Amino acid sequence: MDPTQQAVRIFGEHAESYAQKYADVGRYAPSLDRFLSLIPHGGHVLELACGPGNVTRYLLDRRPDLQVVATDLAPEMLAVAERTVPEAEHQLMDMRAVGSAQRQYQGVVCAFGLPYLDQRAAAQFIGGAAARLLPGGALYLSTMEDDPAKSGWEGPSADHPIFMNYHLAKDLEAALRSAGLVLVLEERVSYVSTHGSNVTDLLIVAHRP
Repeated sequence: MDPTQQAVRIFGEHAESYAQKYADVGRYAPSLDRFLSLIPHGGHVLELACGPGNVTRYLLDRRPDLQVVATDLAPEMLAVAERTVPEAEHQLMDMRAVGSAQRQYQGVVCAFGLPYLDQRAAAQFIGGAAARLLPGGALYLSTMEDDPAKSGWEGPSADHPIFMNYHLAKDLEAALRSAGLVLVLEERVSYVSTHGSNVTDLLIVAHRP
């Protein structure tokens, strides 16, 4: 079972329900606002793994001056995102291909795309995202923080498993340094999931000097 294609299929099948479940991004507002504070007026932002567009909606509600290109690998997710944020540009794109994108941006956002990349792929992704940033540009990342050894197949159900990769801050920090980025913000949000497990979300903002 290919983990990426399995995730794309499941997210496509459940695009509408995911849009409702994750509509409220309020717990991530402080970190998103810090990212936005680094983006100049009229700046161009590339969003990767945009899903149903909930983060995109937040960004453009706060900063309608921005030019946002929102991308995802699931066509059904993009269809929802286009309805959620019609003023953004939407493109079908694999986040792992960010390094080969044709232009540079003042900002790159990847909210919870890293759980679908292992440690090596995550480091490569960060390098590719950094290469897409203009000098002074900012990168926003969020993921679940835990021992990578705990990575494995998880719900939403036994019949629809998704391979989830966990990451540690120290590993992502090393990848950021290797990519020539400087850490601006690192914070954590802890909560109990709907399945009763303790979850820690790691939120990172970095910039390219």
